[in-house]
Amino acid sequence: MPSLIWHNDHTEGGKLANRKLLKQLDFWLTTGDKVALLKALKNWPAADTLAALTRLRPARARVMFDWIPDALGLKVMAELDPNLRAVLFSETSLTTFSNIIAMMDVDEAVDTLLELSRSFAAKLVAAHPKADDIAAVLQARDDSAATVMRLGVLMAPADWTVAQLTIDIRARSQNISKIDMMFVVDANRKPLGFLRFREVLAATDEVILRDILHPELVLVSADWDREDVLSMARAKSLHAIGVIDSTGKLVGGISPRELGEIVREEAEEDMLRMGSVSTATTQFDSPLTILRRRLPWLLGGLGGAGFAAGVIGSFEDALAQAAVLASFIPVVMATAGNAGIQASTVSVQSLTSGVNWRGDFGGRILRELFGAMLNGLSIGCITALMVLSVSLFIPLHAPVYLAVTALCALTLVTTIAGTIGAMIPFILKLLRLDPAVATGIFITTTNDVFGVLIFFLVASVLYL
Repeated sequence: MPSLIWHNDHTEGGKLANRKLLKQLDFWLTTGDKVALLKALKNWPAADTLAALTRLRPARARVMFDWIPDALGLKVMAELDPNLRAVLFSETSLTTFSNIIAMMDVDEAVDTLLELSRSFAAKLVAAHPKADDIAAVLQARDDSAATVMRLGVLMAPADWTVAQLTIDIRARSQNISKIDMMFVVDANRKPLGFLRFREVLAATDEVILRDILHPELVLVSADWDREDVLSMARAKSLHAIGVIDSTGKLVGGISPRELGEIVREEAEEDMLRMGSVSTATTQFDSPLTILRRRLPWLLGGLGGAGFAAGVIGSFEDALAQAAVLASFIPVVMATAGNAGIQASTVSVQSLTSGVNWRGDFGGRILRELFGAMLNGLSIGCITALMVLSVSLFIPLHAPVYLAVTALCALTLVTTIAGTIGAMIPFILKLLRLDPAVATGIFITTTNDVFGVLIFFLVASVLYL
C-alpha cells in the first residue's frame, strides 16, 4: 500500500481527506495491523504524525505511539505540548518510553517526566546518562525550585582561560540551544560567580575566568518554594539564579524562561484552587479520578450548605410569621458570596504578584471595608426600591419595614463579606497556606452562613 499523506487541515478538501485517513488508521489500530500502519506512515514527518495522534481517541493514540519507531517518537514528544504528553504514556509502553527518555537531553527529560505520575516516571529514568540528577528532581517537592530549574547549565572552573571555555562550548554546541547563564565554580563545584557573555567575547584567550567573573551571584536552595524564588527575582530584577544542593554544590540554574514557567504553573494552580479543584486535575482524568479529586471539595461545600440550612431552620418561627423573608435568602447568599469572592480574588492577585506595600495591610482592609459598604448600600437601596415597587401591585405586609430590612441587611452582609474576603488570603499566607484556597468553597460557604445569619437577625429586629 502506498504511503498515506496528511493533508492541509485548513481546507475543506484537506479536512475530508484527513477524516478518511483517520478512519483507516483507526481500523488498523483496532485490528492490530501494525505492519500495514507502519508501512503506510513510512517517512512521515513528526508534525504530521503528531497531528494524526492528537485527532485519535487517547486509547488509540497510545497504541499508535507505542508502534512507531523510538526516533520518531522522540521527535513527536519534542513537539507535543507538555500538558498533553501524559496522554501517550501507559504502563504497557514502559520500554518504548524508557528509550525515548534516554535519548532526550536532561532538561527535556525532566520536563517530560514531571508531567507523569512520580511512580511511573521513576521507572523510566534508569537508562538516562544523568539518571541520578533527574531522580533527585523527581523526588523533590512539587512546589520546590528543583522542579523548575535547568539542569543543563553552563559551568566552568575558575582557573580556566577564555580559550578553554570557548573550546568547551564549541565541543558541546550540539547540546546547547541558548546561552543565558554562565556560572563559574571551584574544584568542588561550589559557585563563585557568573560571567557576562559580552565580556567573555571581548576578553583575550589567555584571560583567566576568575578575573572576569561577577561574584554577586544570587543563590537559592533546591528545596526553596518556587513562589519565593519568583518573588525574589521580581524584587531584585534578576535574570539568572543559581540553584545549590544541601552541600552548596551548584546543581542547576533558573533563567527568565524558568521564571516564566513558574508564573504559568502558579497561575494554573491558583485557577484550580479558586475553583475548588485539586491541582493534580487534568482534562483526561477518569471518572474515578474525578470522584477522588473533586468529591472532598463538594463534601466541604455540602457541609457549609448544611450549616447554612441549619441557621435558616433555627429561624423557623420568623419564616412562619413572614414567609416573604424566604424569598430574600438566595439574594443574600448570592450577594455575600460574590462580594467575598471579589475581595479575596484581589487580595490573592496582589499576594501572588508580589505587589504589596509593606505596612499597608490596615489601609487595604479599610479601603475594602468602605468599598464593600458602598456596594452594599447601593444594592440595598436598589432592592428596597424594588420591594416598594412590587408592593404597589402585590400586597405585602409592612412594605416600608421590609424595604428597610432589605437595605440594612444587604449593606451589612456585603460589608462583612467583602472585609472577610479581603482578610482571609493574608491570614492563610501568614499560616503558610495557599491564599488561592480562600476564593473557593471556603469563602463562599462562610459568607453564605454569615449572610443568612445577619439577614435574619436584622429581620427579627426591624420587621417582625
